[in-house]
Amino acid sequence: DLPWRRTRDPWAILVSETMLQQTQVARVVPRYLELMERFPTTAACAAAAVGDLLRCWSGLGYNGRAVRLHGAAVTVERVHEGRFPRDLDALQRLPGVGPYTARAVAAIAFGARVGAVDVNVRRVLGRLVGTEGLRPIAIQAMADAAVPADEPGRWTHALMDLGATVCRARAPRCDDCPV
Repeated sequence: DLPWRRTRDPWAILVSETMLQQTQVARVVPRYLELMERFPTTAACAAAAVGDLLRCWSGLGYNGRAVRLHGAAVTVERVHEGRFPRDLDALQRLPGVGPYTARAVAAIAFGARVGAVDVNVRRVLGRLVGTEGLRPIAIQAMADAAVPADEPGRWTHALMDLGATVCRARAPRCDDCPV
């Protein structure tokens, strides 16, 4: 039960995905809650000084992520007139948003049938169907094809959770795998 799992707000999803990059969930939760209280919208974040956002970010490390998150908020406000882009290409043009983050936002916030492939999902796919030697574009196509039509956001969260808690890099718990 994580706070960003209770919303489909694309800004909240982007904030969580950005914070969770190379940071443990337990460290993210309190900072996420604080940041979302202080900057609940792209407009609120874009209107603030970057330093204000960095103060909320304190303790998470990799401060460039916060700077790019601020840049994404500014871009949504100025370029997209305050409306979060739904298109993958437009999402990827936001500062700090790459293919994984764009797909995570699209699937979770907008219900798009796209697979968000991070290291955990790549490992799950690799163990299930064998992806060794496949190019990233082929792995992405495989992930996209696996997304069900109903509830792509839940599917995305489920695969991430499976990779993080059961199909772990070290000491996988194959006997507990639902797949």
